[in-house]
Amino acid sequence: MEKNLNDTVKYDFRIAPESVAETKHHFGLGLGLRNEKGLWSGSLLKTYFRLNGIVHPDDMSAIILTTLHRKLNDKPIEFKKQKKYYKEYWEVARINGDTLEKWWAANNSQKESDSLDQIYLSNFTKDKLVLGSVGAWKKRENGASGIDVQMIAKIIEWNDRKLKLKIIELGESEEGFELWEKVGDTIESSPYSVCLIPTADN
Repeated sequence: MEKNLNDTVKYDFRIAPESVAETKHHFGLGLGLRNEKGLWSGSLLKTYFRLNGIVHPDDMSAIILTTLHRKLNDKPIEFKKQKKYYKEYWEVARINGDTLEKWWAANNSQKESDSLDQIYLSNFTKDKLVLGSVGAWKKRENGASGIDVQMIAKIIEWNDRKLKLKIIELGESEEGFELWEKVGDTIESSPYSVCLIPTADN
């Protein structure tokens, strides 16, 4: 997995605090893991996790992402502790919602989460470059279909958890798909929808 990540995604993933990285990439890298590595089906990797008491594919991909994050940051992987957390979660979830809510609050401090979030967001400063995507659309008889086109943009403003970006480069769209944005346009984006591009000193 590490070998297949491009430098930008790997850098953005590494500099984010662990919980932020796992949350941000749950539907990107995590979704890819769940679908491509057979975590929903009968792969050997799924069997390995089930033998270790981890039964939900979301938990499996979360452990993989956490493990990769710790590896990239030279931290102990602590697989047993990771397993224990998800096993406890499902044991508590079987009791009732109130018990789960209390367990979650005890194991996931909102104050600490907000603090880690701010640490990560502080990296998104004016003139930094980000990698993301914009949509391209194609009309069809029953509506429209879309694809993602790679974008490189510069941060020109950061306000109320929204980035204002100036597009400086766009990839090629597939034939028949029309881009709604062009180089030079200004768009808004969440920092959780783009990845910071490393600079020479990173």
